[in-house]
Amino acid sequence: MNMSSAIDMKVAMSNSPERRGKDTALPERIQRVLNDDQMATLHQKENFGWTVAFVRRPLFQPVEVVLVSPDASDYVVLDSDGSTRPFYNVRTTDLR
Repeated sequence: MNMSSAIDMKVAMSNSPERRGKDTALPERIQRVLNDDQMATLHQKENFGWTVAFVRRPLFQPVEVVLVSPDASDYVVLDSDGSTRPFYNVRTTDLR
């Protein structure tokens, strides 16, 4: 892939229409989406200022809950076993 096609693809992605339809970035009751292990980790992270940034609902895959640090510099995915892992696929322009 040459540089100009990579730039064209990036521009096309940034202008893409909203794909989640009528769903909101955060469900009204996050407790319905999380299991007990995830809830325990979420409460621990909230004590340090972390919040739920958004919930990803990819087709045919489990729901992914993404947390953001207090200064919005780090994002992590809250896995089903309550562990967290770095999440790098964030377009910060989408979160405004």
